[in-house]
Formats: sequence, structure tokens, C-alpha cells
Amino acid sequence: MTHAVPTAYKWKMRRYSRFAAILASVIALGILVSGCASSRSILYSGVSGNGIGPKRVITDTAARQDGRAAREQWVAEITRRAQEDPSQRFANLPAQQLRQRLAEAATRYHLTVKEVRFLHPRQLAPLVVIQTHRYLAFAHAVPAIENSLDPHTGHSDQAGWAFEGFFLEAQDERGLPFLGIFNFMRGSSPGGGQWARSDQLYPFAHG
Repeated sequence: MTHAVPTAYKWKMRRYSRFAAILASVIALGILVSGCASSRSILYSGVSGNGIGPKRVITDTAARQDGRAAREQWVAEITRRAQEDPSQRFANLPAQQLRQRLAEAATRYHLTVKEVRFLHPRQLAPLVVIQTHRYLAFAHAVPAIENSLDPHTGHSDQAGWAFEGFFLEAQDERGLPFLGIFNFMRGSSPGGGQWARSDQLYPFAHG
């Protein structure tokens, strides 16, 4: 199955050993660095491609378009996998418990919850959108937030997740997306990824 890749964002394989089916043709390098968590300039510091040439600055228009494309591609992927392998079962954190944990994260990390949806490709697949002006601080908090909202058991990243799919998008105070993480765990070759508007905002190590 071939998927179109947004041209502005640099997508990146995260912790899963196979992500070839989606977006694998685009590679980005990024290193988390210190900086002012609420300075909007970090949104325009650019993403690097293979470490070659100058960074590419992501415009506001591109950010909005690519955030929309990321969501659409994730929905398409979890839908396809549900049709191909409907028998696999996931533990599913109860919806009310996820909402409670999200509310606690919002208080702790100074977030505004903009959207929480529970898609049902076969079981639950949460889609969460938050808003914050603390861009870098939020990027650093993403691993802990994901672990709370989509708990994982076992030693393999390719199994043991609570949901068959999980999508988290962060928007700035203007409603423009600046990073996202996602996974799709049902069926063969489970995978996931991350994207960010600048190298500093990638929540997980990559390169």
C-alpha cells in the first residue's frame, strides 16, 4: 500500500523495528537541545534532511496542511489494519480512565485539551489534541504522557500496547500543529512514528 507523504514535515521512524509501509522514504535528523520552551522562534528553526544542506523552515500553512495529512493517513492505516486482522485483541485502557489521566497531565504540564476522540476501527483507538505555548517543555514530556495514556507491557515495542492505535497532536496557542506521535499496532508489521515542526521538538531520539 502506498501512502502520500507530506512534503513539509520530516517524518521519522520511532521505536518500532519496521515502519517501511508508511513514510519510510523520508528521513530526518534532530537533536533535542535546550532553549526557551515558550519562544515561538523554535517553531521556525527548521528541520534537517539527512544532515545535508540547510534546514527547511516549516511555514504556518504547511504546518496546518501536514498536521491534517498526518491524521488522515493514521486513520486510513488503522482502518485498513482492522479490516485485514479483526481478531487481534488489545487491553484498552477504559475511556474514562484515559480522560482522567489526560486531565492530570494537562494540569501538570499546563496544557489545554482541545479534542479527545475514541475511534473504533475494531476496538478503541484514541485521538488526542492538546494546545500549549510551552513547546519544548511539552516535547520533553511526551514520552511520559504517552506512557500514561497508552500504557505498555512487556519488552517488545511491537506488542503490549493498550490500544490498536494511538495519535497525539500538539498545537500552539494559535491552533497550529507543531508535533505529533502515532502508532498502529494491529496486524503484521506494527509501527509508529513522530513528526515535528523543528529538530528541537522531536519528542523521541531519531537519526
